[in-house]
Amino acid sequence: SPDDVVVEPGCQEKNTAQKLRIQLHSDKARRHTNGIQNWTIPFPGGEELKITPINSYIANGAGLTTFSANANVIPTLDLAILLPVKSKFEDGSLGQVGIVGEKDYMNGRYFDKRNILAIHVAKFLAQKKQRTSIGSVHVVNELDGDFKKISLILTPPFDLNKKRNKDGSQKKKKSKQRFRVRLVFGAQYEGIKNTPDTNTGWMPCARLFPDRCNNKVAQINGQEITSDATPTYNNSLAIDMHYIVTSDILASVSSMALKVFSESWALLKIWCLQRGFLRGHDTFSNTTLGLSLAYLYRSKRVSSRMDSIQVFTVWMKFMNDMDWLGNRDRSKKKIGITSKGAVTHSHDLGYHDLDILSSRGTGHRADVVMPEEHMTEKQTIINCIQNRLYASDYKQSVRSGKESGKSKTLLECFKTSTDAPIFLDPSMTINYFGNLSPSFIKEVQVEAGKALECIHFQKDTQTLESQAHRIDAFRQLFLENVRFWRRYDAYLTFDLTKLIIPKSESDKRANKFWGSDTHDVGNYESIVRGLLKMLNIALGDRALALRNLSTGNGEVHSPPFHSKEMKDIGTTVLVESDEIKMVPIRQTAESPSTGFAANVNSPVACEASDINSIVIGVRINKDTCLRVVDRGPPANDIKASADFVSLWGEERAELRRFKDGAIVHAVVWNEAYDKSSNDDYEIGEKVGQTVERIIRHIVGLHFAKPESNLNSFVTFKLKDLTSLVDGRCHESYKGNAKLLNSSDAAHKSMTNAFEKLSLFLKSNSLMDVTGPSEGTSKLGLPLSIDAVEALSPSLRYSCSFPQAPHPLLGSSTKRQKKVAGVVVGDPILIQIRFEGSSRWPSDTNAMGAAKCAMLLQIANGILGMKGRKEQGSSLFDGPINVSPTHIELGYSGYVWQVIVRADQELKMLSDLRNPSKDAVNLRRLLIKRHITASKHHFTIHSLNTKYAAAGPVIRLLNRWVAAHMLSGLMPLEATELIVASVFTDPAPLETPATISCGFMRCLELLGNHDWARSPLVVDPEGHINGEDRASIFSQFETIRGQDFKHGPPLYIISPNDHCEEDDSWSPSFTKHLPERVIMGRICALAKRSNRFLMNSLTCSSDENGSNASWASIFQESPKSLRSYSALFRVDPQIILESSSSATACDHASLLENDVVATPYRRTMDKRYIGPKALKKKMYKNLSSNGSEILVSFILTF
Repeated sequence: SPDDVVVEPGCQEKNTAQKLRIQLHSDKARRHTNGIQNWTIPFPGGEELKITPINSYIANGAGLTTFSANANVIPTLDLAILLPVKSKFEDGSLGQVGIVGEKDYMNGRYFDKRNILAIHVAKFLAQKKQRTSIGSVHVVNELDGDFKKISLILTPPFDLNKKRNKDGSQKKKKSKQRFRVRLVFGAQYEGIKNTPDTNTGWMPCARLFPDRCNNKVAQINGQEITSDATPTYNNSLAIDMHYIVTSDILASVSSMALKVFSESWALLKIWCLQRGFLRGHDTFSNTTLGLSLAYLYRSKRVSSRMDSIQVFTVWMKFMNDMDWLGNRDRSKKKIGITSKGAVTHSHDLGYHDLDILSSRGTGHRADVVMPEEHMTEKQTIINCIQNRLYASDYKQSVRSGKESGKSKTLLECFKTSTDAPIFLDPSMTINYFGNLSPSFIKEVQVEAGKALECIHFQKDTQTLESQAHRIDAFRQLFLENVRFWRRYDAYLTFDLTKLIIPKSESDKRANKFWGSDTHDVGNYESIVRGLLKMLNIALGDRALALRNLSTGNGEVHSPPFHSKEMKDIGTTVLVESDEIKMVPIRQTAESPSTGFAANVNSPVACEASDINSIVIGVRINKDTCLRVVDRGPPANDIKASADFVSLWGEERAELRRFKDGAIVHAVVWNEAYDKSSNDDYEIGEKVGQTVERIIRHIVGLHFAKPESNLNSFVTFKLKDLTSLVDGRCHESYKGNAKLLNSSDAAHKSMTNAFEKLSLFLKSNSLMDVTGPSEGTSKLGLPLSIDAVEALSPSLRYSCSFPQAPHPLLGSSTKRQKKVAGVVVGDPILIQIRFEGSSRWPSDTNAMGAAKCAMLLQIANGILGMKGRKEQGSSLFDGPINVSPTHIELGYSGYVWQVIVRADQELKMLSDLRNPSKDAVNLRRLLIKRHITASKHHFTIHSLNTKYAAAGPVIRLLNRWVAAHMLSGLMPLEATELIVASVFTDPAPLETPATISCGFMRCLELLGNHDWARSPLVVDPEGHINGEDRASIFSQFETIRGQDFKHGPPLYIISPNDHCEEDDSWSPSFTKHLPERVIMGRICALAKRSNRFLMNSLTCSSDENGSNASWASIFQESPKSLRSYSALFRVDPQIILESSSSATACDHASLLENDVVATPYRRTMDKRYIGPKALKKKMYKNLSSNGSEILVSFILTF
């Protein structure tokens, strides 16, 4: 009876509600628990239960892999325990033997019976007398992603091997755990083939049609009754009756192609495990994966002559080409045609249809039926008894006039009744893919497409793409971990206690978009599918993928125990890499309370957090996430307009007039949408902030309880990493305050100033051919300036703290009472190139003097133009300092450093026949300073222009390097190239679209790349071909040597590092730095930081929606300081700003004058103000002299 699954009182916490070992859902179990009517399950015994091996076990072990190839999970063998059935064709004496019968298929009674019996069997096997032969017994509250069923896990006892010590005494050593046994419970198959209505023996097989309702209980409390179809429930019933038949299919195919079938199955298994596609909730099971492979053999898509790689490739093509969801058919529809029951959603190019009403499927989808042996797929469908029965049922409906809305064929019935992909067994009663969601199958198709590209490029040696990735094809397919926590740009955690349960007392909203399938899939699955469905509709093309965290999709970690430390695991809760909780049947007073008391429980067992929650990953489309307007359907479509308003809410969907004259409902996201929210960053809209706003709005409108705080659980995780490189939005920020708060605006302001300065220098260096100054220019230069090239990180969005315009350096900003007497930071470096001329000297010393004279003349020319008040000269202010190599000047509020690039000097040095060592070194220095640096600048500038998150990631990585006191030991250019590699060569992942995702990928690359044995080739534009790449690796191996200890520790090559003279490749920026010891420390810190951030992703946020634990990776711990030989302690009073300190920093965002000040904003304010002792007063009646400003003031502390 249900009393058998109650947790013993001694194992429960005191003063708590009664808990059950498993969840019971049937009407009879509910009446028994409420004391209304007792329910006992007759189990007379007298005969043995039928036990048989199934799945891989019976297929000669096909698909089984070792522990390491099984994602650190002990291999499991399946045994089926089949319950006797009360057949309605048996006589009275035999009819009392069965456990299952009559109408047990209704209202969850069968599932409760099988689960209660499973607990009964588990208690028997866990008895003390059985432990030496059976081992420990654990209960898993799901079976291949089906929460209606439980399974038992038997862990065999360890063998004690006796070995002798050196002194002759004996010691006992426990052996390794090789396998486990999973007990799967089902019903015996009592079919009679000649009678179409008796293929189950105890229930009419018409009850297995997907459009039938076998669970009329809509919720736990039982107040509402529904007659909606239950395709998932019916599919679960059918699976339990076909374990032997399903296993026979695998066995027959395995016997035909034993070795290749087993190898192909193992390859697919490893590929799926690396991506989190196997052995969990909403994933493939090992059996369904093998069945999909068996289908390829039976349908003649593959033959026994093919090898395993060929079969693997065909499976990928099969999964990728099949239109499982009908999306490809819908994409062919003409834009503007609105189907019945659809809402038009705005798009840059027009309207497209999104089905959001209660229809659960579409008839325009691909379907697959497993052929019978020696039959084609078409013949199997024609001869199928279930298909004939459905045709007969349809004819009867036509005669009675009830055929309205009913599908004509069984295949159409499956398509219109469920949104899962259709893959049927030969009897057409089981949908092997019935537990898979559309979001999962989309991800499988994406990954299958990538795998095909990877395989084809690898075969085509002439294709440039075959050599373009830093990770080879085999590693991408089978060795790289691309599971849930690495696949997406942003993650959100939804606390289940703050979400409404559909059709419950807490659900006061009439929601027609989701929640109608609770009686079919359960509360948790209904909420998850509803969330994904609604968010897909709302986000549209802003999101490329949405996926919830499921079991089997988390990080692969070490086993929870080791054989040397093994104790009695029979009372221990086990959680392996699949994150499936295995609860011991034997519990003691010290065992944790593991029963069920809530109506909704997450199946994911997360050790880092005990919160019952849903985690969703979002892959953002960087090209469309900037769209801020969602335009509704035409005004004459009244029904579609009503649906649009219902989707967004009356407060958000407003009538607006557009430029084309249309007046329609629309939603705008660039306005203040939530006054209670104050967490938007200045750069946020470019990196998915609009996506977060939409998710927060949809969850608040359709899912969250009214008292829930949306900021606490509808926020992108690790979003506040942005606070180190950007400020929060506020309407009061204007002018100079905006530049101090927004790093993007500050960089754009410097870029605009550079364009003005470039135009000024080029236009005023042109020769006057008609005026009084004939033969000279306004600047007095004998040669005109052909080009002005940027070299500074400030002009390519890479400066961690860009300059702000200073009032005394030509800025148009409003004068303050006090201004800084210094400009903190490096000047903005640019170089000028003069026109070609034969008048340049041919001696190196004379060339240096000529360049210095040119710089001096530029300074005098600017002063002369300023004295004459000529156009454009008013923006020059402050000191002008000329040195033999450069000139420093103030222009438009910024400090600039100008150097001269003389191509004639490089030509002169290259033409030397016997150059001295100094001449060779000088030439190398000039090439790096003028040519390589210029090419590198344009490479990084184009990167940051193309990818909005790349610039902030560079600045954030710089902050991380500086926080660990390594800023002078790690070149900025190396940091930029690492970020460029992550964004332009992300395979096997997608290009990051958020700052947190890009930053974690950079840490992972730094920590995991094999720097000793492999160079990092960064090729953003595909300029390096296969021959070049081979040459790079050959030269690298020569430099490294046999012991891999020579050459630069950080070996990074880009297209700018090619020497055309000797066709060699050598790192330009990492040749000397970082040193080997420093490189080892950087890699170790990157590994630890990435691991720490990965753990922070799984933790819950605080009540304000932030998780500040990430700040720890930007600090040095006191323990790490002990490794230094000497430490200098600085008086805090002489420190200008401490936000960049490695030990005394504060990375929290603080509320100052009703405005949130991020660490970046506070640092910019302090740098702008400068040291207190050097401040200057501004007087109204006296003009201030900018020449007294100290430029290029570098903070030592």
